[in-house]
Amino acid sequence: MPDIEKLEKLARLIRYYILTSTAGAGSGHPTSSLSATDLMTGLLFGGIFRFDVNQPEHPNNDRLIFSKGHASPLFYALWAAAGKLTEKELMTLREFGSTLEGHPTVAFPYVEASTGSLGQGLSIGLGMALNAKYLDKLPYRTYVLLGDSEMSEGSQWEAIQIASHYKLDNLVGIIDVNRLGQRGETMYGHDLIAYESRISSFGWETVLIDGHSLPGIITAYEKAFTVTNRPVMIIAKTIKGKGVSFLEDQEGWHGKAPQKEELDRALQEFGAIDTSIRGEILKPEDMKPGKQIPQKANEISYPTDKPVATRKAYG
Repeated sequence: MPDIEKLEKLARLIRYYILTSTAGAGSGHPTSSLSATDLMTGLLFGGIFRFDVNQPEHPNNDRLIFSKGHASPLFYALWAAAGKLTEKELMTLREFGSTLEGHPTVAFPYVEASTGSLGQGLSIGLGMALNAKYLDKLPYRTYVLLGDSEMSEGSQWEAIQIASHYKLDNLVGIIDVNRLGQRGETMYGHDLIAYESRISSFGWETVLIDGHSLPGIITAYEKAFTVTNRPVMIIAKTIKGKGVSFLEDQEGWHGKAPQKEELDRALQEFGAIDTSIRGEILKPEDMKPGKQIPQKANEISYPTDKPVATRKAYG
């Protein structure tokens, strides 16, 4: 088990970054970011995620897709806590010309795929996991952070079905079940069993956790390593706005940045912040992609003087 006290300090720093950057921008989604902070702190800095921070294009790096792309303040704060962004750079969030856009785009070098339109991230992660297992045959794992609101999108369930069919044990979904969407409570609220029963019926391994218990979070990720021949979905009960008393589980705060007085009040609740602490991300294995041997195409054998169905001629 990693140093939980250090992870808690990192989570506090990341929450500080989330609030100060969104307050500085005057916009963004701080509460949606705060609910997933512990989940992502445990993943990146708890000895689970493998990534060479100095080589973001390393083929063996684990992949992290923020399907809930509006939580971009959290994404950028994670890389600041890893030492790859300064606090000054974080304060350019949502500025014209900044790579720290309101939803992640590949202009920022640690973004695997541009997201923001909900319901797409799991399909993207599915493709990456398929590539790792069946084409390049590389050891990287793909993690997808999902919002509970976007689980009403049909595209999610198509991806869930296909991932199970291909036995993608290198794919891990993480649902941030914080109960609240843009306009109120989500379809299932905090009913984790509703998600678990549906997802497991497709053949996924499911793990239900308290999304703010760092020991439980680490244990869930470690369990995912042991699962074979099926993908894993971690279903985490979280609190939107976690860490700030007047934001926690409150409607009306989606996509709303704190004003100066609110920021000051929130930071008072945080207490002392160690802005010098940095998290370490483990490096990936040094393997090369598997070579694909070109296959000879079949010769055209149908007669040229007779009609042939298009699907038969071209596939």
